[in-house]
Amino acid sequence: MEGARIGVRLAAGHAHAALVAGGEVRQAAGRSADDRALSRLLRGLAQGTPVQSVTWDVSAELDPASAGSPVAAVRILPRMPFRGLGSGHPSPLLRALVGRQAAVIGGHDLFGVELAMLDIYALLRDAAEAEAQGLTALALTATGAPGCHDHELVAGELIRDALPQLRVSLSHQVGGLGLLDREAATVINAALLGRAEQVVERCGRVAGGLGPLTSSWFVAGDGGRISAERLRLLPVLGLSATGAAALTGAARLAGVDDAVVGLARPDGLAVGHVRDGLPHVATDLPGPGGVRMAVPQAALTPISGSAAASASAFALLAEHDQHPAVVAVAGEAAGGGDHNRAATDRARAVAARLPSATVLVEPPAELAAIGAAGTEPSAWLDTVLYAETAEELARKRAVVEQRALTLVAESGARLGSERVVSSRALSVSFLRSGSYRLVVRAGGRAEDDA
Repeated sequence: MEGARIGVRLAAGHAHAALVAGGEVRQAAGRSADDRALSRLLRGLAQGTPVQSVTWDVSAELDPASAGSPVAAVRILPRMPFRGLGSGHPSPLLRALVGRQAAVIGGHDLFGVELAMLDIYALLRDAAEAEAQGLTALALTATGAPGCHDHELVAGELIRDALPQLRVSLSHQVGGLGLLDREAATVINAALLGRAEQVVERCGRVAGGLGPLTSSWFVAGDGGRISAERLRLLPVLGLSATGAAALTGAARLAGVDDAVVGLARPDGLAVGHVRDGLPHVATDLPGPGGVRMAVPQAALTPISGSAAASASAFALLAEHDQHPAVVAVAGEAAGGGDHNRAATDRARAVAARLPSATVLVEPPAELAAIGAAGTEPSAWLDTVLYAETAEELARKRAVVEQRALTLVAESGARLGSERVVSSRALSVSFLRSGSYRLVVRAGGRAEDDA
C-alpha cells in the first residue's frame, strides 16, 4: 500500500483520524486525544503499513479565545497619533489578547519610500517594558510593510538580540494590504506562538512513533498543507482549516477536481467551491471571534432552514457554477451519533431534491480528517508592488511567484511538481498609477504521492 497517508483532526479532547491510500479510505477511528491514546490510534490505523505522512488539522487546538496568551502590540507609524491609540480594537477577542499597546516612529509608504526613521530606542524601551510586564510575545505592525518590510525586519532583529525570550510576530509575514486586518492577524499570531510550539512538538512526536520515514504536516486555512516550521512561525495560518479540509475531502471522495460542494450539517448547509482540487478561499472573511484577518480561509456560504429550503438555495448556486454538485455529510462518520444522523438525513434529503447528477458523499470517517490526509503542499502570498511598465510588473511578479513556489517545495512538494495555481495582479485604484496588489497561490504534489 504505497503512499499511505493519515489525516487527523484534533478537537475538544478527541481525535478523528483516517488512513487513505490509493484515493480510498482504508481505516478510520476516533478516540480521546491524550498522547498515549493518539499513539495507539495511529498505530492501530497503520497496522504495520508504511505511512508516508500524517497531516494534522489543529485549528481547534489553536483557538485564540482559549489558547491565546496576552501580547504586546506595537505599531510603527510615521507620526504619533494625535489622540493616542484609543481604547483598542472593537473586537472583544482582540482587546483581551492585547495586554499592552504602544506606537513608535517609523514606517514606509506602499512604494517603499521611508516616511520616517525607525526610533529604535523607543522600540527597545517598549519591548523591555512589555517583557517586564510579564508578556512573552510582541506583535509588530509597520505602516507600508506590504510594500517594504525593512523596518519590521530591523525591529524584529533588534528585539531578538536584546530580549531573546520575547517572541516576535511581524505583520509582513502574514501579508495583506489592510492595516487593521493585518494587525489583527499579527496579534492573534503572536498570541498563539507559545501554543503552536507545544502543538507542533506533540504532533511530531506522536507521528514519529510510526517510524523515521513518517513526516508530519499541518492543514492550512487555504486548504493546503504546510510544514511544522511554518506553523511554528505562523500559527495563524492553521486557523479555520477544518472547513477547507472538509471541502477537499468531499471533492476527493466524489472523484472530482472541480465542484460546488454542500457540507451538510444538522442545521443546514455550508456551501463552498473546489477548483483544481483546492478549495476556493478569501482573505476578507470573519475568523475567530468574528475578527477579519488578512489570512486565507475557505469561502463557505451558510444556508439554514429546512432541507427543502437548503436544496433550493443550493440548486441555484450549483446552476450558476457549471461544475458537478456534491453534497457531503460533514461529521465524524455517516450515520454515527445523533449529530451525524441528523447531518446524514439532511444530506440525503437535499440530494434527493437535486438533479440526478448530484453526487452524495457519505464518508466512512470524519470528512475533515479524510481531507487532511489528501491535502497537498501549498502557499499563498498577498503583497503590494509598484511597476511603471508591463515588463517591470512581469519581472516583479515572477519574483513573488518564485517565492511562493519555494514555500511549496519547503512543504514537501515533489521536485518539478510545484506550480502557480493563480496569480492576480490587481490595480489599486486609490493609489497612484502603477500600484498593484499581487495575490499568488501555488501548489504541488507531495513526495509521498503514490
